[in-house]
Amino acid sequence: MKGNIDELIKGLSLKEKASLLSGGDVWQTEAVARLDIPSIFLVDGPHGVRYVADRHHADPAQKATCFPTAVNLAASWDLDLIKKVAAALAEESKARGVDVLLGPGINMKRSPLGGRNFEYFSEDPFLSAELAIAFIKKVQNKGIGTSLKHYAANNQEHKRFSIDAQIDERPLREVYLAAFEKVVKKANPWTIMAAYNQINGDFATENEYLLQDILRDEWGYDNLIVSDWWAIHDRVKALKAGLDLEMPGADPVNDQKIVDAVEAGELSQEIVDESAARVLDLILKAQETEKNTELPAEEHHQLAKEIAGDTIILLKNQGDLLPLTEAKIAEKESLLVVGELAQEVRYQGIGSSQVNPTRLDNHYQALEDKFAEELAVHYTPGYSSEAEAEENENLREKALREAENKDYVIIYAGLPDKVEAEGYDRKDMQLPQEQNQLIKELAKVNPNIIVVLNNGAPVDIRQWLDNVSAVIEAGLPGQAGALALAEIITGEVNPSAKLAESYPLKLEDNPSYLDFPGSNGTVRYGEGIYIGYRYYDKKKMDVLFPFGFGLSYTEFAYRALEVPDYLAEGEKLKLKVLIENTGQFTGKEVVQLYISQSSPALERPPKELKGFAKIELEPGEKEWLELELDYQDLAYYHPDAGWIVEEDQYKIMIGASSRDIKFTEEIQVESSFKLKDLTPKSPFEDWLADPLGKKAVEEVLSQEEIEEIGFFKAWPIYRLHFFAAEQVSLEDIEDILDIYQDL
Repeated sequence: MKGNIDELIKGLSLKEKASLLSGGDVWQTEAVARLDIPSIFLVDGPHGVRYVADRHHADPAQKATCFPTAVNLAASWDLDLIKKVAAALAEESKARGVDVLLGPGINMKRSPLGGRNFEYFSEDPFLSAELAIAFIKKVQNKGIGTSLKHYAANNQEHKRFSIDAQIDERPLREVYLAAFEKVVKKANPWTIMAAYNQINGDFATENEYLLQDILRDEWGYDNLIVSDWWAIHDRVKALKAGLDLEMPGADPVNDQKIVDAVEAGELSQEIVDESAARVLDLILKAQETEKNTELPAEEHHQLAKEIAGDTIILLKNQGDLLPLTEAKIAEKESLLVVGELAQEVRYQGIGSSQVNPTRLDNHYQALEDKFAEELAVHYTPGYSSEAEAEENENLREKALREAENKDYVIIYAGLPDKVEAEGYDRKDMQLPQEQNQLIKELAKVNPNIIVVLNNGAPVDIRQWLDNVSAVIEAGLPGQAGALALAEIITGEVNPSAKLAESYPLKLEDNPSYLDFPGSNGTVRYGEGIYIGYRYYDKKKMDVLFPFGFGLSYTEFAYRALEVPDYLAEGEKLKLKVLIENTGQFTGKEVVQLYISQSSPALERPPKELKGFAKIELEPGEKEWLELELDYQDLAYYHPDAGWIVEEDQYKIMIGASSRDIKFTEEIQVESSFKLKDLTPKSPFEDWLADPLGKKAVEEVLSQEEIEEIGFFKAWPIYRLHFFAAEQVSLEDIEDILDIYQDL
């Protein structure tokens, strides 16, 4: 590819420019041989490189390392770990000749039923953004592009090609766009992928408000916007709205529509040139990276194991049953492994992110290798996802007989592939009935039951949770997850992962329950800003496991917090937490920072995550952990004023989870911003509730006059002289309005 972009644009015909704006085939951009413009490849990710050999969407893809999925990676709460994954994926992309890895996905987990939840990080925009920033920066520093997706509000699979997500401005900005905004400004992804769905009446691929007004004009994004595959309905409208590249291709019909629109004066040549320039810029960046390196399959398999170990969550460990160390099992004889999933491993989700692994370990073999010299390891399936009820009953009875005389029983349970996949949402939060029944009955015949879950989203385990000794949430831990899990069970690895989403007691508790997945072609986000733990905290509801929760084999004591009591406008808040490992194992703790505001103009959640860090300590070791809070992270979105930080008292909360707060300190925050959204039509009681409004009122009226208004406080201030003339005159009202404007 020769020449600079301006020269290339001048040398391209209108038809050639239009052709650049749609793919050359399913996975590559269009080439222009006449000007030596090559094609580049965009392939699915982000937990592995899904490079399809024939480039026409036919499986199987070429082999690549299947790392833990996004649900697991987020549970690590570890930015260094995310960077390790990202570096490895960049290396594998180079080995496969890939230019852009389609990921990461940062859509919010609005409902536990979302079929694609395993591909997304969290229910929290702050956590999602921080993980995505680390991922994107590392991949792109290695010369491979990323595609931040799916912009925006792609929170369900039900009617995903057409559903209209109806979202008010504040939750749209504060929850569903917040992570995108932060990632765009801090990591500048090479591409952003527009989603299938509609948002407030316009398809994401054709939504000028989202693509042009917000993404380009407000956030300053000037890289390429690509459609999700087959997501464009009106090619010219999409181009006008700011979407550059239509995928897949080739689509000569839509190319001709662009040409016809320009020639008819319906589409400016300038818009076509700008989008073509962005495509050329992407190609140039991709061409600067040397490809065709060797794929280090074995090295990356070991890396996948190391990473998986930090993404598996210990949810219960009654009586410290785990870990099964050599000392603990010295006088034991047998271990029974139960479950179809112990042999037919569930390690990733189904859909476009599905990776063809270089190798796949299974749980039974991993445990047999670990315990061969200490314990006799037995296996029985216990259940079959394909069997009829009678066969499952026979399998269950056989497992119960074998479990009676075993020292330990480890049962592998979880959601089958067919239940949890791209393309459709789950119907409920239940595990298969044959699994639940088996676990309940096993718990009656053996006290040492360890349940391992393989699933990409919350499940309801209340019917047996109290009756088993240990529960491990393994999630979807990638191709080496079985090895990592075996090391956790034996204590070679101390679990340190924590939930990146809340586990409600039941589906009906979820804030989206009444609106998900919508009807009549629309879905109303009626819960507003109250997604996940924000909702459960606001309603003071019990949950099965809270956001940020996860156990360890050791114990951590939060000894002290040092935080200033005042924060100047625009400054960073720096604080320190003293953490001590008071247990017997080396371990890692995720320390979480939450904030709340005392008297916001608009209601805010009781708690919002605004910082986190992970610290590793030896037994008896203690260390000061430093955390930093950006001033802007104190902001919330006001529909009339944008992102605002108000002068107020804020609580700084340090916790081991959203429900396990160790320290709470108050801090005064300075701000020159003055919110003035009161009008003559605002109720008088709103004037009294607003700091500036109250100040204006009190400069004109005495406290006695204010109190005597009484019943009429609910009336607009401009009408008070009709109903409370003895206390308020028309001149008083005019004075209050004038003073308010001058404050």
